[in-house]
Amino acid sequence: MAILPSERNQRIEQSLAELSSLRGVTTAAIVDEDGFVTHIRKDFDIDTDALGAAVQIMYTSALRSAQHVSQNDTKLVLAENKDGVLLLGPLVRGFVLVLVADLSVMLGTMRFEMKETLSEFNEVLSA
Repeated sequence: MAILPSERNQRIEQSLAELSSLRGVTTAAIVDEDGFVTHIRKDFDIDTDALGAAVQIMYTSALRSAQHVSQNDTKLVLAENKDGVLLLGPLVRGFVLVLVADLSVMLGTMRFEMKETLSEFNEVLSA
């Protein structure tokens, strides 16, 4: 059953809103394979061009690194930084889901919720 573009966008926005409501999560976004942010929910002003480019560079580097050490099929990529974390999850058709969080985030909860949501995003993006 085909999903109308308006319904697809509504489902994506709803899922991003749920993820961005997690404690500490400040941004939830989908980035396409060219590094463009296609959908975003954010609590503060963020350079979406820089975010998209950084996400694709980070994800591609992690993918290649995993292949070099025979750990294929990258499922999540985590970067822990001085002021917070970035968590990336691969989606169909080259999309990447990214969560940006501050230090108050409960990392286990954020990771669990992302893993639970990836299949929903994949379903919507595949339709």
